[in-house]
Amino acid sequence: MPEPTTQFTVPAVADAVSAAFPDRELVIHGQRRYTYAQVVDRSNRLASYLHSRGLGCHTERSTLAGHQVGQDLIGIYAYNGTEFVEGLLGAFRARVAPFNVNFRYVKSELQYLLADAGASALLYHAAFARGWPKCCRISPTCVS
Repeated sequence: MPEPTTQFTVPAVADAVSAAFPDRELVIHGQRRYTYAQVVDRSNRLASYLHSRGLGCHTERSTLAGHQVGQDLIGIYAYNGTEFVEGLLGAFRARVAPFNVNFRYVKSELQYLLADAGASALLYHAAFARGWPKCCRISPTCVS
């Protein structure tokens, strides 16, 4: 059997569906509705921003031991909504490893999680902006 020539990634699948059905809704959250084309565009812009900040993949998977990661890690501190979906897809596009940050965490839990994870950045919902600067030493990026 021949080797597959196409690498299937979450962003590649989103791009393919967006190309075929750009106006089909991908995310519906309350009154907000976003199409595949809109989410793909927004996640591309986020990936470009992350790259502009020097975030991405620095060492390919094939050269690492099983427990190592060659990518920057980014926490996503958002509600379960459109921003979370766009954050995940944008991180995948930028080849940054995302992880969920529970929005119910208190200051000490946030500090521990982000330090222990070795996060390079935090993508957070605007609702969490007020308490953030005093909480951690990591450079945050706000999404709204």
